[in-house]
Amino acid sequence: MSEKTGADMISRRRMLGVLGAGVVFGIGTPAAVLTASDAEAQTPGAEPRQGQGQGQGQGQGQGQRQDQRTDGTQQRQDRRTDATEQRQDRRSNRTRRRMARRNARRERAMARQEARRNRRLARRTGTPGKNAKGTDAKGTGTTGQAPARQ
Repeated sequence: MSEKTGADMISRRRMLGVLGAGVVFGIGTPAAVLTASDAEAQTPGAEPRQGQGQGQGQGQGQGQRQDQRTDGTQQRQDRRTDATEQRQDRRSNRTRRRMARRNARRERAMARQEARRNRRLARRTGTPGKNAKGTDAKGTGTTGQAPARQ
């Protein structure tokens, strides 16, 4: 009974070392190597496309995508063209309004100048019968003074 078997000769310290080595090698190996499989990944609810993998229908699918891209490109180009036209219309309308305002200001300024000129002429000449500012029909001014001597 003094003989020890191989199982009895391993101490606890050695047993922990063996377990530690196993853990290190288990963590060190990538999960992909441990779970290698030939199956392809699928998302739940995903249906495989028809003809995919066999090379069938790829030309047709690309043609449809190309048509969709062309349609989308055409729509985007149409939107850009419309936006450009609207912008040009706004600019031309703004220019038209600006010119109308300038012309109206010019006409008002000319009317003011003409009225001012007429008032000055009326004051200078002092036409009888017309009651210009500063003169009465008698020839006396608004200050009540008589006209200057000659």
